[in-house]
Amino acid sequence: MALKRKKEPPKEKLYTFDEMRTILQVDRRRLMEWVQYRKIPHVRIKGQVRFKMSEIAQWMMEKKKPPQKFSFK
Repeated sequence: MALKRKKEPPKEKLYTFDEMRTILQVDRRRLMEWVQYRKIPHVRIKGQVRFKMSEIAQWMMEKKKPPQKFSFK
């Protein structure tokens, strides 16, 4: 009797610091500040900063949204 394996979703590529800097077209210092102050989604793996493109795409879409206007009654 064969064991049924659950299909795991394909693993998303994790981009390196330099790859993401090139993709976003920002200088090293700017990206370092974003990571340091947690302004950009990232993960740390064995001390190395990595980025998921799906999280970066969502982050960019959120940054493009106009600020919400609040009204007080």
